[in-house]
Amino acid sequence: MKKRQINIDILKCVAVFFVVGVHFFLHTNYYNQSFQYKSIFFSSFIWLLFMTCVPLFIMVTGYLMKNKTYSKSYFLKLFPILGMYIICAAIYTFFDKRQIDLDYLYSLIKNIFSFSHYSWYVNMYIGLYLLIPLLNNGFQALNTKKMQKLILIILVVLTSFPSTLSIVSKSHPSLDLVTHLVPDFWKGLWPISYYLIGSYMSSSNNRIKPRILFLSFLTIELITITVLPFVSNESLGLEFQALPVLLLAVVMFKIILQCQLSIRNRFFKKVILFISNNTLPIYLLSVIGDNYWYPIFISKMGDFSHIFPYSFFIILSLFIQSVFLTVIVKTLMYVFSYGIKKVKLRKSINT
Repeated sequence: MKKRQINIDILKCVAVFFVVGVHFFLHTNYYNQSFQYKSIFFSSFIWLLFMTCVPLFIMVTGYLMKNKTYSKSYFLKLFPILGMYIICAAIYTFFDKRQIDLDYLYSLIKNIFSFSHYSWYVNMYIGLYLLIPLLNNGFQALNTKKMQKLILIILVVLTSFPSTLSIVSKSHPSLDLVTHLVPDFWKGLWPISYYLIGSYMSSSNNRIKPRILFLSFLTIELITITVLPFVSNESLGLEFQALPVLLLAVVMFKIILQCQLSIRNRFFKKVILFISNNTLPIYLLSVIGDNYWYPIFISKMGDFSHIFPYSFFIILSLFIQSVFLTVIVKTLMYVFSYGIKKVKLRKSINT
């Protein structure tokens, strides 16, 4: 049996924490802030780091699933994911409605099939999951690393460049021609780009000096937050597939992957493994705390500039709350499953 890589578990923990972090910026009106706001550069530095959350998740998927092939068991493994999604949807819909009636059932069905709240990721992941064996076969059919690199470059150009160039045209319509320098028809394939990057990194043994990685991290961050004010009037401008986010995500992935990590504290290791194994419910259930607490924070503290100094405390508290909710859900699921097994066992004994 292949030894578990604690680095990958930590990557997943970092990614789900970053999800909660990037939602802080979503709910506190960061995206409408002017670059004249005195702390916007520092907050943008943090925001750009948090924007690597979804790319990190998808690259981890590519790293772990690069050898998957189509089989009956492969398709069956999708059902537990869908089951957890439905359970989480039932929970956050209940917190929306605060009662169970026909209106709740209607809202639940609507939320499930519309992939509302934070469930867009599930919508994306289902399609990606069904394509993974096909992507694996095609990518591994390329005989050399050189050809694989070429394919990755083509994908990055087609999926990352259009959204990066569109930042200019949004604030400067007269420069709309810039967005047409690269065909933008394929930009929606960005999850495939991240998946194959993760797959490539799984089979690559090239180590990069920590100093170079750290300098790359700072360079990407500083260039992005320095240049962005000149091409965008507001802080909003970068999407998950934008080139700065992609480059930063790759560097972050490599930094954590190369670290020599060993967790000796048993309790802390259990916490890391629990979070790593339950990133989906933690991700989905975080909407409960967000919808409850952020309106309170805004009413008490005011706009983004007043809330941001408390950002770390708020993000950490909401993350812990989401983990705690997941612990409750998993415990109830275990008790329910254990009860069903007991009932079946008694029936088999009696018959």
